[in-house]
Amino acid sequence: MKNRALFSFTVLCQLMALTFFSGSVYAGGSGENSGIASLRSGFINGVYRISSGGRYTFSGEHTGQILIEAARNDVVELVFDGLTLHNPNGPAILAPRSRNVEIILNSGTINTISDGKHPNDETNAAIYIQHNLTFSGNGTLNVNGNYHHGIRTQDTLTVKSGVYNIKAAGDALRGRDAVIIENGSFTLTAGGDGIQSNNDTNPDRGFITINGGTFVINSGDDGIQAEKNITINNGNIGITAKDDGITTNGSILITGGVINITDSYEGLEGLNVTITGGDITILARDDGINARDGETVNMGWGRPMMRRPLNENIFVRITGGNINVQAYRDGIDSNNNIFLEGGALYISGPSRGMEGAIDCDGVFLITGGKLVTAGSVINLSGQSTQPALLAGFNQNMPSGAIIEIRDSGGNSLLRYAAKNAFSMSAFTSPDFTIGQTYSLFINNEKVNDITLNSTITNIGSNNFRGGFDGGRGVPGGNRGGNDGNRRMMPAPPPGNIPRPRF
Repeated sequence: MKNRALFSFTVLCQLMALTFFSGSVYAGGSGENSGIASLRSGFINGVYRISSGGRYTFSGEHTGQILIEAARNDVVELVFDGLTLHNPNGPAILAPRSRNVEIILNSGTINTISDGKHPNDETNAAIYIQHNLTFSGNGTLNVNGNYHHGIRTQDTLTVKSGVYNIKAAGDALRGRDAVIIENGSFTLTAGGDGIQSNNDTNPDRGFITINGGTFVINSGDDGIQAEKNITINNGNIGITAKDDGITTNGSILITGGVINITDSYEGLEGLNVTITGGDITILARDDGINARDGETVNMGWGRPMMRRPLNENIFVRITGGNINVQAYRDGIDSNNNIFLEGGALYISGPSRGMEGAIDCDGVFLITGGKLVTAGSVINLSGQSTQPALLAGFNQNMPSGAIIEIRDSGGNSLLRYAAKNAFSMSAFTSPDFTIGQTYSLFINNEKVNDITLNSTITNIGSNNFRGGFDGGRGVPGGNRGGNDGNRRMMPAPPPGNIPRPRF
């Protein structure tokens, strides 16, 4: 590190006619070998210009802008050591061409960045970096994006650590090419998306990866939105969204972490959704988990108006994790197939054929995992290798009813408290064996003893659209199962199940 110069407010006032800050600036970098050289990068007319790479440490209260004009390949490090910076006329921090900017939050410090009205809508964020921006350190950063976005980069936004409290009229965190979060604590309040990556022109960009961190996201649009794909490997994520919780036009992959979507239009939405681990809770005003191509035009009840050939890239696959879904329309909706291969899946959804706990245009194939639904299931494949039970009730079961399956020894295999009224349920467990008898309990009272006589066993009301395979999406598909009834337009559900209003 080359020579550093500490300039107090008094010294700077003697050397500069117009400065707008109080506090300290430590400047060091290529070409800055003396205090006089460092002064050339001081706040002048409210702008602190950085013309070369290096490390610059800021503290105190400032009104104006840090403008990074270093060469494209210069690495610029901004160290925040108790900085308050407000620019009433544009971005508080602006780097229009530097490829690599890093902001380091010194431990134990609280730093606040805010903007006001912008003369140039192209740089509409409190912190705007044209290329790559990386955050590190263990301090706190408060950002108020009063004009539009909080933090915006045109390339990759990376966060390694730190505490972030961001309020934005638009998106809180936005990396056009990518957003990569390794760790940190985030409270994001956004009029737009909480986290967004919006590059829709490059197939290798427009993605979000979260490997850790704690998130509280309250968004006026989507909680987390990416054009290409979203990967969540760890972290504790809480989302309240006026639109979708986590959404992309590509793939969603969740391998671990805790995700709690307490309000959303659709919880998880993508071309395909794969869950291999994690604890996931979803409350959705439409579909809990939705796999779609983004081009199908839907009717009001969620079914495609025009059926097209099924896209093999559309699917929901669950191989692990604990998933709890409550949805006012479909718990899981796929415009093609659904695969349950492991994990534990609990769904409260409607009991109405056209909309239910599980709804797919292809088939629902079960080869492992646990499932309990308070709601209907359709297109359950006869090619499933793990037995499943479909039960229909002659009256509505109330919200809060405890559904349970016990084996012949009285051991509880599946147990779930429904979050809505229902007249149909579905069950599967790795402990199920064809030929064995199991007992169905509602609120600890036995309803029936059931012997699993095939891969799919139906009992009770025949208002199910289940126990069949339409031959779509699975090689060699057939209309298997021991029912064979397929009602293209199911009869209305018995009783008076409350239907949500939007």
